[in-house]
Amino acid sequence: MNIKRIYFSTPFKVLELLVFFGLAPYFTGIYLEGWKKIIPLIFIAVFFFILLFRFTNFNHAIFFRFDPVYFRKSLPRLISITFLMIFFTGWVFPDLFFEYPVEESQKYLITFFLYPIASVVPQEFIYRVYFFERYRNLLPSKYLLMFANAIIFGLTHLIYDNWVAPIATFLASWIFIFNYFKSESFLNVCLEHSFYGFVMFTVGLGHFFK
Repeated sequence: MNIKRIYFSTPFKVLELLVFFGLAPYFTGIYLEGWKKIIPLIFIAVFFFILLFRFTNFNHAIFFRFDPVYFRKSLPRLISITFLMIFFTGWVFPDLFFEYPVEESQKYLITFFLYPIASVVPQEFIYRVYFFERYRNLLPSKYLLMFANAIIFGLTHLIYDNWVAPIATFLASWIFIFNYFKSESFLNVCLEHSFYGFVMFTVGLGHFFK
């Protein structure tokens, strides 16, 4: 049996997609609560990492490359979206506005340090690096693949059982997708994702991701 041939076969790719991007989030939402929901994410990221380096000739440089030019160009977007999140939270969810850092400062500090490592890095590896490397030949168009990525990323966040998380992540995924393709840097996209996460937990929107 040629394991590598099976791994690259279209039926196996589709099955993998359904299991890890469909069933895994579904059962995570049902059986796990709170911070425990990130446990499957970490295990899947490690598993995909092993598969990627075992069966492909993936360019490792994407993990170490940093594009300072693209980072500078993204600063106006970072500032604009920060103000948008502040305005949106204060207007739509005033009871949550800055609640987390004020009312639960210890948990907020823990989140501040663990969020990039335990959540952002596994997410960006799974949904950007692995997804686009692994499934790029499943759809005839790069833009269809990008749309599928955004839909799947948003639907995955249904595990938090509210409407804000999937909509917010569907919209945010487009930013991360274009960052990844433009900068060709895992570090660039992780930095931007982490920054928005910090803002989100600070202003109160993190309530929908706990």
